[in-house]
Amino acid sequence: MRFRLLVTTLLVLSFAPSVAALEITGRVINGTTGQPIANQFVNLMALREQMVPVRETETDSQGRFRFVVAANPNERFLVQVPYRGVLYSRPAMPASGETVTADIEVFEIGARPDEVALEAHTIFLEPHRDHVRVMEFYAVNNTSRPPRAFYPDGGGFRFALPGVVGDLQVSAGRGGGVSLRQQPQPTAQQDVFVIDFAVRPGQSEIQVNYALPLQGNAFELRLPLPFAAARRHLAVPRQGVKLDARDLTELKQSQAPQARVYTVGTKSPGTLALKLTLDPEALEAARALAPPSAQPQPAAEGGSQVQIVPHPVSQAQWYIVGLTLFVLLLGLFYLYSFAPVPPATDAGSHQSKSSPA
Repeated sequence: MRFRLLVTTLLVLSFAPSVAALEITGRVINGTTGQPIANQFVNLMALREQMVPVRETETDSQGRFRFVVAANPNERFLVQVPYRGVLYSRPAMPASGETVTADIEVFEIGARPDEVALEAHTIFLEPHRDHVRVMEFYAVNNTSRPPRAFYPDGGGFRFALPGVVGDLQVSAGRGGGVSLRQQPQPTAQQDVFVIDFAVRPGQSEIQVNYALPLQGNAFELRLPLPFAAARRHLAVPRQGVKLDARDLTELKQSQAPQARVYTVGTKSPGTLALKLTLDPEALEAARALAPPSAQPQPAAEGGSQVQIVPHPVSQAQWYIVGLTLFVLLLGLFYLYSFAPVPPATDAGSHQSKSSPA
């Protein structure tokens, strides 16, 4: 009997995932003053099916913190620091070794609306048989000096939707960093939502994607443009979609050969009216010719409100891979090839029209 129990125990242990001690260290720095923050509360969350609190601590006199936890090889963590009413987060994902560094920079609140501008707004239209998925990417630049976060009363970044939508997903993060899934909340304005995300100094990226029902092969859409944008682009599949809209200029580009990419002439707030005529057979034929390696993986699902997610792509749309790469190239082009753009806001106008938050 004891022998059987020993064998069973060994078998269970042999199939159990290996657990090792993981050390997560970092510093909390005030990006406005450049000084470390002492006695600052720091929370460590495990990203599982739900966000699970694991540890909490306070920084020392030099702003340093340290966690030691037992973790599986693929365990994912999130370090959170609440400061001045803003929750700052930093992913802590062990890649190799037993130590992860997760420094966090926080900021004082107080950036002015005229110091925040919408540098770029890119829209993807992804047609399916019974719906059209709309993906909007916002690149927001905070040029405040000294560097301060933009976080007006009533929430963080605001965005507008073209009426009732399905499967609304929003994520946000620093430019070039990891995006975190956000929980949008309705505002007093119809079809306007807000996320609890402070626009920090430098560039931030907000991604909004949703589904609109499709009946037949013709689709008309009026996209609200609540903010002025220095540059605005629209992309649709190259095959199977006919696009009718005013003030569009097609770009000659090779980075995303599966898509037609247009420059939108409308840079001021307003509405973008579009009409799509679909050829379902051509769309299906184009998808069938896509190489298997180009098939993107769906975003990880989970029950937590804040979740590490990739760019919002769907598992059936191969051309979005090229579009995403094109957006990244556009972002680099904006950052390094253009002279500083005057703020696309007017500090004296109403907030919903003067700043992207």
